[in-house]
Amino acid sequence: MALDSESFLPDAEDCAEAWRRSRWDEGLYCPECGSGQVQTRQENYRDHLHRYYCEACGKWFIDTTGTFLEASNVSLRRWVYFAREMDKGRAAEPIGEEIDVTKKTARRMAKTMRQALHAQREEWLSKLSGEVEADDVHVKGGQQGRDVSEQEGGRAARMRGLSERGRGTYAGDRPLVVSWVERGGKGRVFELRRSAGKKSLLSSGLSHVEEGSQVDTDTWSGYRLLGEVYQHRSVKHSEEYVSEEGAHCNTAEGEWSLFKPWWRRFRGIAKRYLHLYLSHHSFRRTYRDWSRIERTQAMIGFLILGVFW
Repeated sequence: MALDSESFLPDAEDCAEAWRRSRWDEGLYCPECGSGQVQTRQENYRDHLHRYYCEACGKWFIDTTGTFLEASNVSLRRWVYFAREMDKGRAAEPIGEEIDVTKKTARRMAKTMRQALHAQREEWLSKLSGEVEADDVHVKGGQQGRDVSEQEGGRAARMRGLSERGRGTYAGDRPLVVSWVERGGKGRVFELRRSAGKKSLLSSGLSHVEEGSQVDTDTWSGYRLLGEVYQHRSVKHSEEYVSEEGAHCNTAEGEWSLFKPWWRRFRGIAKRYLHLYLSHHSFRRTYRDWSRIERTQAMIGFLILGVFW
């Protein structure tokens, strides 16, 4: 049930003011034509958002026009509360109950938040360097909510509890997630790979790790091409945790102990959305030294088409 009082929500006027400071930090302009010939016609159009008129092109717009929240009827302070609770690792539906929105709306809000963060990952996700560790796991990801007989070329739906021999595959609903961890640094990247081949893993490394860095992995054959670009060292886990030359991936393996409990909270994720969840977790872990308020502000900023609030 929704809470009887909305006193737990942040102040609507404060949220609107903070949004405007970030949105119009370089001056008010028309999202349609870019003109600065804009008049403020209504200062409390909806939940303290302003309504404007562009004298150049004759268009009307509000503070959220041209952002990820353009079509949303949910108040800005509910978005702020939602972002803060998502940062705690909570699922969408329980948060939606607290702010009195439907389950469908709550799921849409979570998806929008993750899409905004993923779309702007180049703004907050720097390449890792120095000593880097890599490790991988397979996660479950099916085709929830889709007619797989149409969308997947006639393949029958995956049965519950189905177990495959060997390494999982994307097509088999057990895609690979690879992690790149900066040893002694803050960088953390969790990435979905459709293929578990050597070229796929090398491509992932080139996207997230500076060339010439030292990269430690286990002895899985998928990492063999890393030596073409990096100072690649490996450790055989069946025999030792740290090789004689000092190679290990204990930090990367330790990240899974945080990732897996967080992942289980969502009780099954459609594989077409896995990359959005992984970007969210990468952000939370990379900026783990920030306060929850700072991460919430950053996530709200991403809703303004890439403003790092």
